[in-house]
Amino acid sequence: MILKRLRAEAERQNWFGVAVDLVILILGVFLGIQVNNWNQARLDRAEGREYRDRLYFDLESDQRDIAFRIQYYGQVLAHARAALAALDRPVSDDPGAFIIHAYEASNHIPQAIRHFTYDEVVASGKAEFLGDRMLRERIANYYVGQATMQRLFDNVPPYRETIRSVLPFSAQAQVLKDCPEVLQTDKFGSVTPRLSDRCTSTMDPRSAERIATEVRAIPNLKWALNRVIADLDQKIWNARQLSREAERLKGQIREAG
Repeated sequence: MILKRLRAEAERQNWFGVAVDLVILILGVFLGIQVNNWNQARLDRAEGREYRDRLYFDLESDQRDIAFRIQYYGQVLAHARAALAALDRPVSDDPGAFIIHAYEASNHIPQAIRHFTYDEVVASGKAEFLGDRMLRERIANYYVGQATMQRLFDNVPPYRETIRSVLPFSAQAQVLKDCPEVLQTDKFGSVTPRLSDRCTSTMDPRSAERIATEVRAIPNLKWALNRVIADLDQKIWNARQLSREAERLKGQIREAG
């Protein structure tokens, strides 16, 4: 319509009318672009809020995961300390309990911490939607720390392979029977294992003493158990640090709205 009027005004050499129509045309294009930009900005802000909400949920999931790891590794650590202490006593002093402690000290959690939302944000190139520069930096640094923590969680001391190679499978099966691992499922469907709080060996005492003697003959067993204890202590300490950082980041996300 505007272009037809422009042609008509130009044919009549009505330059004032041409100018008015040009102004109307340019203004219309400008306003159309502005409305489109405002609408896109509104959609971007809404998408940013959605990403922050999802990140907040992920952080809560991280804290649940970390709490489970601290509890689980605390149990493994107690077994490792008990096995190490038993080495200073005669092999005949409750060998069944020693076998339980020695085996349970080799437990490990193979699952990874979730970071699906942040991976999606980075892959889509929409990190700027998360908030101001400070918030984006805090989020990025948290996930750098999480990745570093994951490498620590993934570390498995050689003790695990050693004890499970030396300890007869029948003895391992007996430990699992006497100390059944409990699988817990939360309301979100996440499955986590928990070690039995109370274990009583039902292994024949003479067989237990013979097997305990074989285990004690593992070269540098004290050193290996000491390394397990140091590894678990480091994992628990760093897990608590990561949980505190998740809590601080949750607060900043709440402030961002």
